Amino acid sequence: MLSLQQLADLADPRIRGIWNETNDQLSKTLEYGYFGFKDIEAEIKSPIYENFSGLGRAKLTGEGEPYNREDKVPGFSVTITPQKYTQAASITEEMLRFNLWPEINEITSATANSVNQIINENAAKIFYLGFGTTFFTGGDSVALFSASHTMKDGSTQSNTLGAVPLSYDNLKTARQTLDRMYDDKAVPMQVCRNLRLIVAQENKERAEEVLRSIGNPDSANRVNNVFANGMGGIDYKVASWIPSGYSKYWFLVDLDRAAKMAKMVWGWRPKFDSDKIVNNGTKVYTASTMFQPGFQSFQWVVGANSST
Repeated sequence: MLSLQQLADLADPRIRGIWNETNDQLSKTLEYGYFGFKDIEAEIKSPIYENFSGLGRAKLTGEGEPYNREDKVPGFSVTITPQKYTQAASITEEMLRFNLWPEINEITSATANSVNQIINENAAKIFYLGFGTTFFTGGDSVALFSASHTMKDGSTQSNTLGAVPLSYDNLKTARQTLDRMYDDKAVPMQVCRNLRLIVAQENKERAEEVLRSIGNPDSANRVNNVFANGMGGIDYKVASWIPSGYSKYWFLVDLDRAAKMAKMVWGWRPKFDSDKIVNNGTKVYTASTMFQPGFQSFQWVVGANSST
């Protein structure tokens, strides 16, 4: 009869195969990518990210006059430090001796699900905890959603609508707010053309009504819905990991700006290791990941912390 160590060595490739298959399937359903975060592999433990303004408006220049010259203005910098999350799974000698593969499959799959879950949860926290600074604070030292984002020229911008519910008119206001954003030289940003509405599960049907009703769902005369005419440029995604206590919060994301400003910084992607030692009849397999979502500026999203 094979020893427990020999059984463990024989089983190890199969267990790793279960992890690889399960984690690959789960990784394809990770939600954070739908929210606009750009993947970045950290080269140092605490990378610092900076953004810069444009060069300002071009100036009218007469014949023979020197060309206008301006320098970029550095924006606020932010440090996004990946955090490590772990989960351990124990495979006992009884499981290996009696080929209890259904149970081993469940344990291995649950381990993969555990590390993928925390990625989804933390990505969602950037949004629903973004009205405070308990989870992440931007480079300007205020919450992501604030009415007082200070620019380098001393002006302020807002990307919060307050406690307003998701409605046809409020979504129009959110879009218009994004379109009017400007950089640290007061140069307007490109008009948004790739927008995504983010809602919790309880707000899914409301999102459907606002975006896809032929007529304005908030109007008695059902005037034409500009979001449903093929020119609205807004789709929606459900953020499954927003807790029920925040279920009426909603967010409008410019995916093009998010690709430059919102980041998912990785120390390493979910991985699977095992102890080489069998202790007390048990071999321990460990899963881990190291990551942190964050943002270097705020002009990629507008949010509302509604309770209705």
